Amino acid sequence: MKLPRSLAAITAAIFFATSTIAEDAKPAEWLFVHTASTAEMTSDTTLVMPVTREIFAFTDRPNRRHDYITAHAFVSLWDEDGDDTFKSDPPNAVLTWTDGNDIKEAEILITNATIVHYGRAITYDVKVETGEWSVGQISGVSFFIDSQRPPPAHGGGRDTDSGPGSRPPVMMGPGARDK
Repeated sequence: MKLPRSLAAITAAIFFATSTIAEDAKPAEWLFVHTASTAEMTSDTTLVMPVTREIFAFTDRPNRRHDYITAHAFVSLWDEDGDDTFKSDPPNAVLTWTDGNDIKEAEILITNATIVHYGRAITYDVKVETGEWSVGQISGVSFFIDSQRPPPAHGGGRDTDSGPGSRPPVMMGPGARDK
């Protein structure tokens, strides 16, 4: 009677350990948040957002990592060639902003991003998928960018978790500013 229970316990332990190892081996999927007090929708396909802080980056479970990425490192995600880049597979995003007491939102596909105004702003080339969009100034802006890939692996920075299979993000600590 003890042997079947022992075999069942060992089998269960191996099953759960294998599941955990497979989940831990999954590469980190980074998401990004760019916020600003104001931004400008200069056309139906262009959004210009000031960079007053770094872009916040974080991962979903099981990795649970977070840090800050410079505007230059973030924009470089559209410069890289390859099958798994923002250039070849533009990210989805949700833009939210306030209009008086109302909160507005739009689902967007970001086709390109470039640094402008000597590193003080990012110009996003976008395609509005759903939601409201009107040319002009907006305030209380948050841009939530979805990604299936890690930040660029060049330029130093720190890694908040260097577990197996992780690729260190290019990050700056809180308080550092994009020059």
